[in-house]
Amino acid sequence: MADIYKVYSGDYSKDGYDQGIDDRKENRPKNKFKFFKAVNPINYVWAFNNSYDSFMKNYDKGYLDGQRVKHQIYSSSNQTKGASMQKDSYANHISMLENFKESLQGLKREIKLVKEQYKRQIDAMESAGFMEETVAPLRNKYQTFSSKIDKIDKHLAQHDQKIEIQKEALNAIRATARIN
Repeated sequence: MADIYKVYSGDYSKDGYDQGIDDRKENRPKNKFKFFKAVNPINYVWAFNNSYDSFMKNYDKGYLDGQRVKHQIYSSSNQTKGASMQKDSYANHISMLENFKESLQGLKREIKLVKEQYKRQIDAMESAGFMEETVAPLRNKYQTFSSKIDKIDKHLAQHDQKIEIQKEALNAIRATARIN
C-alpha cells in the first residue's frame, strides 16, 4: 500500500535519504543517477518533478548527514566551535603542516633538479656539435620552461609562508587552550 502512495504522491524522500546515507557509509561518491533506479517507472510520467525533487534533496541531506556521523560533526548551538578538539589535535595539525612543508621542500628540490638536467642536456648537445638550428629552439623552450619553474618556485615559497602563519595560529590556540 505504501508503494501506491509513493507512486501517487511522488514522495521519494525516504528512499533518497537512505541512499545518501548508504553511499556515504560505504565511502562512495555522490551518484544522483540512483534516482532512476529508485523511482517507479510510472513516476517518469506522473509527478516526475515532485519525485525528482524529493529524492534529490533528501539524497543530498542523507549524504551530508552521513558525513557528519562519519566525522562526528553535529549541529549544536550551545557548543563553542573547536571546543571538543583535544589539545593533541592541535599538535596533530601542526605535525601535519610540517609534513606538508617537507613535501613542498622536496617538490622544490625536484623541480630545480629537472630544470638543471634540462639545461645540462642542451649544453651537452651544443658541445657535441649539434647544429645551431637544433639547439636554438631548445634554448628558447628552456627559457620558457625556466620562467615557469621560477613561478612555481615562488608559488611554493608563498605556500611555505602560509604554512608558517597557520602553525603560528595553531600554536597560539594551543597556548590559550592550556590556559583555559
